[in-house]
Amino acid sequence: MGKQNKKLRQLLAENDYLIAPCAYDALSARAIQAAGFSLAGTTGYGMHGVVLGQPDTGLLALNETVSILSKMVDAVDIPILADAEGGYGSAMNVIRTVREYEKTGVAGLFIEDQKQPPNCPFIKAPEVISTEEMVGKIEAAVATREDPDMLIIARTDAPFEEAIERANAYMEAGADMVKILPKTRKELELLPSRVNGPIHLGLYRHKGINDGMTAADCGKLGYKIITFPVSCLFAQTAALMSILKYMKEHETDEGYTGDMMEFAEYLKFVNVDHYKELGDKYLRG
Repeated sequence: MGKQNKKLRQLLAENDYLIAPCAYDALSARAIQAAGFSLAGTTGYGMHGVVLGQPDTGLLALNETVSILSKMVDAVDIPILADAEGGYGSAMNVIRTVREYEKTGVAGLFIEDQKQPPNCPFIKAPEVISTEEMVGKIEAAVATREDPDMLIIARTDAPFEEAIERANAYMEAGADMVKILPKTRKELELLPSRVNGPIHLGLYRHKGINDGMTAADCGKLGYKIITFPVSCLFAQTAALMSILKYMKEHETDEGYTGDMMEFAEYLKFVNVDHYKELGDKYLRG
């Protein structure tokens, strides 16, 4: 614990902005690393999908998320920035959440100010707790972390002007960074000049907010960490449905023209040689 934290702090110091596609299990985290990214985010939306087969309903429990995060961290060498929902309850729950998340080895986490249980703002308009209550959560998170290099990000789902006030209050409470979901392109462009600290931004295609923009464009505006929360999830789901549709129609996977790894290619991807070496070294008798 701590190695990835320092790595993330170093990356933040050395780069104008960082791109972090979001993972939802160990395999997707490994894919993000293999593609050459230096940081992976996580998505509660994606974890709800792969574990429960549901949208982001807030039903995934703390212990379930911690188990997933532990496996993700073990699968890669790059830092992972984790979604901690609303801290899974009150400020008292936040204390336990930070302790459990820190044990997994994640390099940072973000906590949102939605009322519990939280939900995806694209599904239902979020309701937020008071600024005072959220400040208590942030202070609890900052005081609880054992490694000061662990990044604490405070997310707000409040409307634009209120979000700015809350973001600045959260920074004053000790958050290292804030995360805000702009509702329009104009809000996206204005936020960096109004917030007294670094901002984490999630990009969503076809929402009319960041259409036509790259991470570099957002970095130039002043955003520090740019994530793609659902891109890997949606692409993987589409690929699964494509091959399954073909198999249903043809009763074989031969002749399928979509992207698919060969058996040996997949084994290399999941580092089979490493496990062969371990077997050769330790499996005896």
